[in-house]
Amino acid sequence: MSKITTFVPLTKLRPFKDSWRVQVKCLHSWKQTTTYAGDTFEMILADEWGNKIHATSKRSLMQRIQRFLPIDSWGVIESVTVTAAGGQYRTTNYKYKMVIADDAVLSRSNLVDDRIFLSLATYEEIENADVKKQAFLIDVIGRIHDLGDVQTVQVAGEDRKRVQFRLVDAEGNNLPCCLWGTYAEQLEPFSDADKDQTIICLIRFAKIKEFRGELQITNAFDATRLFLNAMIPEVTNLTQRLSNNDLSLALVQKPSGKKEGKKMRINWDDAEIKTISELAEANQVELCKIICSIESIDTDYLRFYIGCNRHQKRVQKIPKVDYGSMTRKDKPLFRCEQCRSNISNVGPKFNLHLVVKDDTATCNLMLLGSVGKSIVGVEAEELWDGSYEEIEDPEILPEPILSLVGKSFCFGISINSDNVTNGSDTFVVLEVCSGDKVFTFETASSTNSDIVTASSTMSSGSVMMLDQNSSDECPTPITKRKEDDSDLQDLTSSSKKQCIKMIKQ
Repeated sequence: MSKITTFVPLTKLRPFKDSWRVQVKCLHSWKQTTTYAGDTFEMILADEWGNKIHATSKRSLMQRIQRFLPIDSWGVIESVTVTAAGGQYRTTNYKYKMVIADDAVLSRSNLVDDRIFLSLATYEEIENADVKKQAFLIDVIGRIHDLGDVQTVQVAGEDRKRVQFRLVDAEGNNLPCCLWGTYAEQLEPFSDADKDQTIICLIRFAKIKEFRGELQITNAFDATRLFLNAMIPEVTNLTQRLSNNDLSLALVQKPSGKKEGKKMRINWDDAEIKTISELAEANQVELCKIICSIESIDTDYLRFYIGCNRHQKRVQKIPKVDYGSMTRKDKPLFRCEQCRSNISNVGPKFNLHLVVKDDTATCNLMLLGSVGKSIVGVEAEELWDGSYEEIEDPEILPEPILSLVGKSFCFGISINSDNVTNGSDTFVVLEVCSGDKVFTFETASSTNSDIVTASSTMSSGSVMMLDQNSSDECPTPITKRKEDDSDLQDLTSSSKKQCIKMIKQ
């Protein structure tokens, strides 16, 4: 394989490949701890074209990354992957985030570019923002007015510092701001400053939040970056445009551990049938069914992932192993976190991402492992060419997958917290449904838990695919899934609604 010599724009990164090579500038980085991912190291990166992407890695890689890619510096990263971005307040508007794993290669770059790639929101855009749909953090700049004292307040039983003020733009518009913790501490030296002193404040990756009926700007935990009278070109240029009215500074007084899973039985015949537009409006975690047709195959994603044959879990490549020159006959080693060892008993598993539609809307569905097999009709290994080399043209699809376009199915769908809270428009398919089918799966609140689904025995031995000439209420079954799949998220049961009419073979 020829060595890659060019850099890929961040907007061209897709999940179907894991050897991307990019040249990026680190705009910000911070440590983060969440229940789902544990301790991680987060970054916001930009390329020379001004595209931005969120990046994440294990906390153990932090020092290595910071050595080659400190904040405000350029670096080169090779062998990176991307995955779908989620979260209620995302740092960039790109639909993918970068994952820097153990096998990533980092080096310094000779590129000299002092731009900080601002994406400033206007005050009018902020004032008209719908906080329930505001999914992205923003950059905002203004002159500080009505600066209050830095106060210590009780939040959830802990002492936290807080400061409140207003930002004023060049047209005299103003916005309320509230900063917490170390961000508030940065404003403490200005509390005793000359009241005529002007403070230009740039808040990067800020959050819009509603407080007491008014929208305000605040920091998004440690993801925000604060600049006060910074000597950088963008701030200097914008400072000259700020109004020179008498709005100078005026001081005022203003007040992990894992839990064991429990078995749950889900009767898919009792699951409610929803339209796709109802999926988008869902406000609770639940299971349901949809009847839809496949509009296209999303080729941004790999159609297979390599997984452990014992646990069906995705495995990781081992650093410094040349997988591109290997085939299935070589039996290369991969790392399985479930087995806690390097294993060779691996194989391809389906990783299908579909765009589906009904009479109301369209949405994206993800079918993993045996769920994907149930609609393709063959094992993933039969469609795999046996090579671990990355796909060069993801648009070329095997005929059994390509032939799915235009067909209609009844899918058992999970509406999970990522859909309800974070606005994700990709829904996980738990099963291709058929009558009298009961599934047992395991739920757990552990950080990386998977749910295992198991089909009960059916006399018809089939899953439902709808005849193209039939109505939505008259599905005709064809094939049945038989395996377990453990690559799914935690779920709860849905509300109930009976399918009105079923036709069986």
